[in-house]
Amino acid sequence: MRHLYSVLTCIFLMVAIVRVVRMDRTLSQGFDEPCHVAAGMEWLDRHTYTLDAVHPLLARYAITLPLYWAGERFPKFPSGDPRAYNYNDVGNAILGDGGHYKRNLLLARLGVLPFMCLGAMVLYLWTKRYLGNLAACLAVAFFTTTPSILAFSGLAYNDLPAASLQLTFLCLLTLWLQRQTWSMTFVLGLAAGLAVATKYTSLVFLTTSTVAMLVCRWWLHDRSSAPSQTRLRSFAQLLATGCIAMLVVWGTYGFSTGRVQETTGLSPGAMPSFQHFPAPVRGLARSAVLSNPRIPAPEIISGFAEIWVANRVGPSSYLYGHSRNGGWWFFFPVALALKTPLPVILLAIVGSVQLVFLARRRGNCKVLMPLASAIAILCAAMAGRYNVGTRYLLIVVTLLCILAGFGGQFLWKYPQQRLGKAVFFTLLIWQVVVTMSARHDFIAYFNEIAPSDPSKALVVGCDLDCGEDLFRLADELRSRGVSQVRIAVWSSGDLADIGLPSYKVLQPFQPVSGWIAISVRSKRMGHVLHQAYPPEGFSWLDNYRPVAELDKTILIYHIPDIVRP
Repeated sequence: MRHLYSVLTCIFLMVAIVRVVRMDRTLSQGFDEPCHVAAGMEWLDRHTYTLDAVHPLLARYAITLPLYWAGERFPKFPSGDPRAYNYNDVGNAILGDGGHYKRNLLLARLGVLPFMCLGAMVLYLWTKRYLGNLAACLAVAFFTTTPSILAFSGLAYNDLPAASLQLTFLCLLTLWLQRQTWSMTFVLGLAAGLAVATKYTSLVFLTTSTVAMLVCRWWLHDRSSAPSQTRLRSFAQLLATGCIAMLVVWGTYGFSTGRVQETTGLSPGAMPSFQHFPAPVRGLARSAVLSNPRIPAPEIISGFAEIWVANRVGPSSYLYGHSRNGGWWFFFPVALALKTPLPVILLAIVGSVQLVFLARRRGNCKVLMPLASAIAILCAAMAGRYNVGTRYLLIVVTLLCILAGFGGQFLWKYPQQRLGKAVFFTLLIWQVVVTMSARHDFIAYFNEIAPSDPSKALVVGCDLDCGEDLFRLADELRSRGVSQVRIAVWSSGDLADIGLPSYKVLQPFQPVSGWIAISVRSKRMGHVLHQAYPPEGFSWLDNYRPVAELDKTILIYHIPDIVRP
C-alpha cells in the first residue's frame, strides 16, 4: 500500500506538469514576466543589477538561464535610447527577439516548473514523515490540482519558487527541532538563504514561522527534545542559521561589493529625507551616503529600501468594488477564501482541529508546524500594507494542502466509516470537478462563494486579470473576421508580438463605434497598458452588452454607429 501512495503521487505530479505546459502555450505574458526576464538577463550578461533590484536573483536565474542557453542576450539599443533603462522594454525585446516570442516565453516559464516538482516532493516527504502515507498522497493531490498553484507554476514569476523554498525551510526546521545538530543547522541555513534569495518576503515569513514553532514547543513542553540541548545552544544554532543564510544570499550576487553612492545614485548634494524609514535608520542612511563605504551586495540594500517604501506607502488595493491605498487588514483572509477551492478549505479545517488534538495528546509540537506556520505567515501579511494579490501567500495555500491531506486521512479512518468515507469521496470528487472545470484558466479561478462576476470581488495583483488572455483575444477576433479593433487592456507586452488585427488604443471618456476589446481591470480600474486613467473613464460601455467574454478577463463589444448631437 505504501508503494501505491508513492505511485499515485508521481502520477498526480506528472499530470500537473502536462497541464502546466499546455497552459503555457495558450497564455500571453503576465504583467511582471518581462521584468524578471530583463533583470535576470542584465545580471547574466552584464553583471549589473540596475533595472529592478526589488527582487533577489535566484528565481531570475531559473527564469533567464533557459533563454541564455538558447542564445538570447541583453538587447543592444542605440546609445542614449531610454528603452535600455526600462525593464519592460528590455524584457519584451528579449522575448520577441528574432520573431521567437512564443518560444522564448515558454523557455522562461519552463525555468519555474522544477520548483513545482520540488514543492510536491517536499510536501510528500514532510507530510509522510509526521502525518502518514495517505495524508501525504492527498496533500500532493490537492497541491497539484489547486488552480493558483498551477497558475504560478506556469508563469515566469518568483512566487511559486519562493513558496517551494519556504516550504523546504519549514520542513527542515521541523527536523531541526527534533535533531539539533550542527550539520542540520548548516542545511537549515542553506535552505533559509535560498528562500530569501528568491523573495525578500521570505525573511519575514520564515522568521514569524520560526517564532511560532518555538512558542508551540514551549507551550507543549515537547518531550522529543534531547535533554542535553540547552536553550543557549539552540539560540547559537539559530544565530548560525541566520549567518549562513546571509552568506548564501550574498553568494547569489557573486559576492559583489560596491560603494553606497554609486549603487543608490545618491550623493551628499542630492540627499533624500528617507521619510518612510524609522528615525534610527534615517540617520544611518544619511551617514552611509556621506561616508560612502564599500559594502557587500549593495543591490540587496537597494531592494530592501524599495520594498520598505512600497509597504509603507501601500499600493492601491481592490476588494468588492472598493479601492484603497494600503488595502485592508482582512484583505488576505477574504482573498484566500475566494481563491482557494472549497474542498481544500473544508478539509483543512477538519485537519487543523485534529492536529491540535493530536499535538496535545502526544505532547509533540512538530505535527503543529503546518498549522502554526500558516497562521503566523497570514498574520504577518495582514500586518502589512501590500494587499495586491494572493500569489504572495502561495506558501499558505501549500500549507493548507497539508492540512487538507490530514483532514482527508482522518475522514477515511473515521470511526463511523460509512459516513467518513462518504464525506471523503464527496469532497475528493468536488476537487476533481474544480480542477477540471478550471481547464487552462487557472489564474482567473474563483470558488463557489465568489460573485458570478469575480471582478466585483478581486481584480488586481494577478488574482483575475494578469494580461494573460491576449493570445485568445487575437484568436477570437480572427475567428470573427475583425480587421480593426480598439483595445484597452492591462498588459506589459509588445502588442505587435501578439498577432492582433489592426488596432488603436481605446481612450477614456471617448465613446466610439465598432469593435472594442477591454479587459476587466481596464474597465474597473482604468489601467490601460502602462497608463492609469480614472476608473470611470470607460463606464459608457455599461450601456452596451458584450458579444463575448474571454475567460472572465476580456470583454468584446460591437458598438453600433453612435449618433452625436
